[in-house]
Amino acid sequence: MAEDVVRVLLAEDSPTVRHHLARLINDTPGLKVVGEARDGREVVELAQSLRPDVISMDIRMPLMDGLEATRQIMAACPTPIVVVSGLLDDDIDLSFRALQAGAVAVVEKPPARQSPNFTAQQRQLGHTLAAMANVRVIRRWERPPGQNSVVLPGGLPRPATTPEILAIGASAGGPSALSTLLGGLPAGLPLPVVIVQHMPDEFISGLARWLNKVSPLAVDIAGQQRSLRPGVVYLAPGNAHVVVIRQGQTLVSKLVTEPGKYRYQPSVDVLFESVAACCGAAAVGVILTGMGDDGAAGLLTMRRAGARTFAQDKTSCTVFGMPAAAIERGGVEQVLPLERLPEAVLRLAGQPNG
Repeated sequence: MAEDVVRVLLAEDSPTVRHHLARLINDTPGLKVVGEARDGREVVELAQSLRPDVISMDIRMPLMDGLEATRQIMAACPTPIVVVSGLLDDDIDLSFRALQAGAVAVVEKPPARQSPNFTAQQRQLGHTLAAMANVRVIRRWERPPGQNSVVLPGGLPRPATTPEILAIGASAGGPSALSTLLGGLPAGLPLPVVIVQHMPDEFISGLARWLNKVSPLAVDIAGQQRSLRPGVVYLAPGNAHVVVIRQGQTLVSKLVTEPGKYRYQPSVDVLFESVAACCGAAAVGVILTGMGDDGAAGLLTMRRAGARTFAQDKTSCTVFGMPAAAIERGGVEQVLPLERLPEAVLRLAGQPNG
């Protein structure tokens, strides 16, 4: 059984919090802390000497912060990194920059044991560390160039239909991928963008704020009965499904708080299925990096309704699970490297030159 234990390297500058996290991790079946780092330099050194399965990374540390430590680890000895962050705005901004640098997930720093949220957040941290330990990461400074696009079989070319919405699903590795995709779209994009990104609700507003900084598009959080405006990105809240409906000639977002039959909330499948029903062929669906198969069934529904559908290619994905599942299910019309997805969207939107 020993080989089944996930070996965790813990980075945290506060001795009290470090002891708390170490105990929490060691109390989680299947996890074991094999090293503890007090600052960014030490975590870089221990990552190389211990070769852990996953790193629990504090974002604010002396000598070197978690962002720079993440950059150095991903260049020298790529290892799955989970950022364990407080909820201060500056901490959240640094956390998303660490995700862009190669970290694979971000979770909230668990509270004291007497907190009513302790058990749920312990479970979330443990589950995230265990799941991310299986992610294969690559050296950030050796990322291979994107491969040529792949057009998958599945029917004759359809007549061109100008889309009225872009729907995107993402999970692990998604924030970084979203920053690249949205960063390649102009402020004058003539259609709204609706995104489901699997992430704790506490970080969604921070994700919106960060994407606003790195994208020409305005980024907001989807609301109940809210009109979807061209050139605006709407993120699903972390605790509700987002459904797109039509009221007259206007596309509107609707929030569904009941989880229903879906494993995730928000669910990419829920978004894609609603877009297929509402917009039919006048839609574009994109599935980005992520674990699991959320979005595979929904993207197939979109494609059968005549929508144009794309998946991020394996080379540019942090985790190829969600795109692979969508490809296998038959919902993907074209597989593209991440950096080519903005061009594909713009061509369909009638803006080939951005």
